[in-house]
Amino acid sequence: MGILGRGPSLPERPTRRDRRRQRARPRPSSAVRRDDERRVQVILRIAIALVAVVVVGIGAFGYYQTSVKPKGESVIRVGDRAFDMGYMERRLRYTIRNANPEDLVLRNANSAVATILQDVSDEELDRRGAAELGISVSEDEIDAEIRLRLRVPETADTSVFAEAYRNEVRQSGLHPSEYREVVAARLLEEKLRQRFRAQIPATTEQIRLRDILVQQTELQKVLDRLKAGEDFAAVASEVSLDTTTKDKGGEMDWQPRGGMPPEAESAVFSLAVGQVSEPVYLSGGYYLYQVLEKAADMQVTSEQSQQIEDQALTNWRSGVAEQFPVVYADNDMQRFQEQINQLGVLATSEGAGVSGGQQ
Repeated sequence: MGILGRGPSLPERPTRRDRRRQRARPRPSSAVRRDDERRVQVILRIAIALVAVVVVGIGAFGYYQTSVKPKGESVIRVGDRAFDMGYMERRLRYTIRNANPEDLVLRNANSAVATILQDVSDEELDRRGAAELGISVSEDEIDAEIRLRLRVPETADTSVFAEAYRNEVRQSGLHPSEYREVVAARLLEEKLRQRFRAQIPATTEQIRLRDILVQQTELQKVLDRLKAGEDFAAVASEVSLDTTTKDKGGEMDWQPRGGMPPEAESAVFSLAVGQVSEPVYLSGGYYLYQVLEKAADMQVTSEQSQQIEDQALTNWRSGVAEQFPVVYADNDMQRFQEQINQLGVLATSEGAGVSGGQQ
C-alpha cells in the first residue's frame, strides 16, 4: 500500500498450469464446422419454403375468390334445388353450341342470360309438377332419344352406341348426369304438351282486338288521350311499343279463349264491342285493349291450337311455381350476366359470335 492508498488491482498473469490447460482444450474440427454450416443451410431452406408456401397460398386464395368461388355461388333456386354458377356456365355453353342462327340466345348477352335462366327454371318446374300428374320419363326412353339424336340405330352394336354417347357427352361440355337430365327434360316437356294438346277444343269463343303497349311513365297520357275521344288506332300507331301491331293501328288477329295470358283474358272477354279495357300489366309493360269483334264459337286454327298449347303450359308452370318458387340470386338477373361476362363464356363459345353487350 502506498501513501495514496491501495492502487487498482491488475489481472493476474496466467500461470504455467493455466497455459497448459488452454493448450489442452480441443479446437473445432473441419467436420464439426461443416455440420454447423449444414444446419444453417437447412434452416434457410425451411424459411424460404415457408415464404413460398405463403406466396402460393395468397395466389391460390385470389384464384379461388375470382375463379372458383363464383362457380359455386347459387344463381337460381327452384323450390329447394339450387343451380350454381358452374352449372349455368356449362348450360349456357351447351345452349349456344346447339342454337340455330335465329335463336334468341344468340342475339346478345342479355338475351343469352334470360334464355338460359328461363330454360333451367322451366325444366325444374316440369320435373316437379309432372310427378303430380303421374308423368315421367324412363331411362330406356332417354337412351332411345339419345340414339335418335346420334343417329345410331337400335340394331347397332352396343359398343358403337357407347362410343358415340361418350363423344357426345364430352363435346357437350356437360357432366354425364347433366346431359341425360337435359335430354329427359325435352322428353318430359313433350309429354306435358301432349296432355294439354289433347284438351284443346275444335271450336271456342274468340275475340278480335286492338292493343296499345306503353310503359308506366306514358300510361296516364295515353289514357287521357283516349278519354278525350282520340281514335284508338291512331294513338296505337303513334305510341305503341308492340312492334307486331303498331303499323296496323294495334290490330291483332282473332284471339281464342285460352290463348291469352289469364290477366288479359279476364279483362277483354267480358267487354262489349267498342269498349276499351282497363290497363293490364304483362311482361313488357301495360296493355290497353279495344274490342273489335266477338264470336261465341269459332273454328280453332292450327296456329291458334299452338297458341293455346303454349299458354296452357305457361299457366300450368305458373301454378307449379306457387308451390316451388323460382328465386334468382340477389333477386338480380344482372348479377348472373356480370359473372358470365367475367368468366368470358360468351366470348369463348365456339362459333357463337354472341355480343357481350346489348344491341
